[in-house]
Amino acid sequence: CCVDQCNALMEALERSIAHPVASPGLITELVEALPSDTVAAPRNLSRSLRWKLDTIAEQHGGHVPLHGRLFAQWMHHAFPNECEQPRA
Repeated sequence: CCVDQCNALMEALERSIAHPVASPGLITELVEALPSDTVAAPRNLSRSLRWKLDTIAEQHGGHVPLHGRLFAQWMHHAFPNECEQPRA
């Protein structure tokens, strides 16, 4: 049917990071440069999005797990039209 835009965005992040976890700063830098069909790049992430990413990292020893529910939720906020709200 169609290309899963969120999956494509995640694959781009995974290729750039090449680890299952990353620092909030690296994720911020990469996402700010990551365009989608509805989000232009480069862009500046809001203070709220950066705070949410820092909060996730604080809960995981300073790094953000890329395949956790919290990061999936964060991706939904960063790319609301491409990434669905994760289901509980």
